[in-house]
Amino acid sequence: MQTAIAQASERTGVDFGYLLAQAKVESSLNPTAKAPTSSATGLFQFIESTWLDVMRRHGPSLGLGQVASAIQPGSRGPVVSDPVQRGQILALRNDPQVASLMAGALAQDNRDALVPVLGREPDAGELYLAHFLGSGGASRFLTALKRSPDAPAPALFGKAAAANRPIFYSPGGAPRSLSGVMDVLRTKIERAMPAGDAAPMFSQAGAFLPAGVFAPASIASAPATSGTPVTRPQMQRYPTSLGAAAAAIPAPTMPQLPKISTLLRDNFALGSEPASSSAGDHARRAYARLKAFGL
Repeated sequence: MQTAIAQASERTGVDFGYLLAQAKVESSLNPTAKAPTSSATGLFQFIESTWLDVMRRHGPSLGLGQVASAIQPGSRGPVVSDPVQRGQILALRNDPQVASLMAGALAQDNRDALVPVLGREPDAGELYLAHFLGSGGASRFLTALKRSPDAPAPALFGKAAAANRPIFYSPGGAPRSLSGVMDVLRTKIERAMPAGDAAPMFSQAGAFLPAGVFAPASIASAPATSGTPVTRPQMQRYPTSLGAAAAAIPAPTMPQLPKISTLLRDNFALGSEPASSSAGDHARRAYARLKAFGL
């Protein structure tokens, strides 16, 4: 898991420590985790609509253009006309490499949305709030928090509160205030971050960061309340797309999603990666299983 997250950090410019902490909080690093109260699935617990939207917008720049081409904008959110293709695209939430890339892309989107609201870079808690509520919800939350920190959060975010009672209500059932919810989310993400990495760090999206070297934190934040030091794995170098073969394929006139096994073979360059690569081994195993089922 750490290798997939590290590669996504390098590809998207989002801090490895933050992405790792988010995966810990969301799924306990379980790539097939499913939420009981929503459609959230996978390492980063993407709900269906968010996954399709992020894939549609960022898939082309991350080597998944053929997948993205099957997703079209709709009046009620992104749509995939073929139900089989839709199921295959949503199933990619369970792939650690693809999910980590989409999580990094979404974190950059959320950062861009929050900077104008805050007038500064978001801290880890604020960035996680945007993943939790969406950038629009987080912007409304932070605006209300500044105005009325003691206001009951469930009254303003009823749908989110119903799906996430432990966040919006105390163990005794009392509704938490906006500041109380913010404290809960900030504590969760900071405790999961490697020691000393309480502030998420960003570089230019898509730029390569040298292995083990991250952009300096742009803001000061409270130190992490706890956390076990994590050894940052060595990052493998990738070109600006997941595979030159995928980039060379022209977009079809009518979007047609290739088999997932084909995507894994082509986009992750199976057969050319060193045998010792854990990411490559994972992709090969997934490729073999999907091919066996005809996917």
